[in-house]
Formats: sequence, structure tokens, C-alpha cells
Amino acid sequence: MNDIERMMINIRIEGTSVLQKPDDLTIIGRGRSAVVFKFPDEQKVLKVFYPDFVHLARLEASIYQELNNNNYYPSFYEGGEGYVVLEYLEGLTFYECLIQGIVITEEMIAKVDHALNYARKKGLNPSDTHLQNVMLLSNGEVRVIDVVRFRQSKVCTHWEDLKVAYDRLYSSRFFPKKYPVWFVEMIIRLYRKGFIRLKKRK
Repeated sequence: MNDIERMMINIRIEGTSVLQKPDDLTIIGRGRSAVVFKFPDEQKVLKVFYPDFVHLARLEASIYQELNNNNYYPSFYEGGEGYVVLEYLEGLTFYECLIQGIVITEEMIAKVDHALNYARKKGLNPSDTHLQNVMLLSNGEVRVIDVVRFRQSKVCTHWEDLKVAYDRLYSSRFFPKKYPVWFVEMIIRLYRKGFIRLKKRK
């Protein structure tokens, strides 16, 4: 049993609630299938999948191994039953950039495209790439996170739709670059329910 497996024994999760964890682990993120802890004094995170999604851990580990620690994704260190260990990324998601008014540039968009094209060349199907799964690091680099759905067969248009909205609205000189949380969440809900439809880029 390695150190991470011993640590996992002291983590108890029911549903999406963390009931027990080691004191030295700090929760830094939550998603629909996992919670992310920061290791103390290390530039690493422990991503622990909720009980209903434990099977996704080995899948995500295998995807990160295929991505081969490419510069556009967090480095992968190890994986096991219900968890993966990844590089800690210091920065903001594109979602947080919208909330804080940090301008998302065309260069940042292009870097995400490069990341997704790299994954496609590896035979993967980039999916679920949205505002909260793309990060602007403190050094100006861009990373795509949460690749667990990169093997699904269906076509995901999230990123292409975001680019259409970027081209037609956000990139306009007169369009605001900072938004309240309630507004962003409202747009996301309307999009997910199909009330907002975007035509593909030409």
C-alpha cells in the first residue's frame, strides 16, 4: 500500500459531501464527479471521485497517460482506485476570468484549440471543454483540465459554441468583459436547457 492509498483510507465521501479527510489536505475544487484536494507543501493535487463515479478514475488516468504530460494539460503523476494525482495549477478558470473582468484574449483561445487538436491527434475526442475546465495560469500559460470525458463517442460542441459567442459578442470592443456570477450562471443554465443556440463558425 502506497502513501496515497493510506491517505484514501482516511477520506470518507457520501454522495458529493466530504465527511472526513486528513487535516493537512485542503479542498480547492469540486466538480460533478469529483472533489480536488491540495497536498501541503507540494505542487500536486489529489482528485478523488465521488462514490458513484469511482470507475472514472482509471479512465481519466489512462487519458492523461495518453496525453503524455503535454504542456497544455496538467502533469499526471499516478492513479489508483477512485483517485488521480495531478500537477497543481495556480491560476484562474476562464469562468473566474469573466467574473473578475480579466480579458480572455484570442491568443488564449488559440492555445485551447492547440490543446484540443493535440488530443485529437492522440485519437481522443475532446469533450466537456467549458469555462470551468480551462485555466489561465499566473504565468500566462493556458491549461485544459478535467479530461475524463475525452473518450466519449458523441460529438460535444461546448468549446465550438463558446468560440462562436467569443467571436460574435465578447470580442466586440463595446461588449463588457466583466459579469456578475448570477448573470453567467443564468446564461449557462439557458444554454444547457437549449434556449440559447449558436450557429457554427464559418
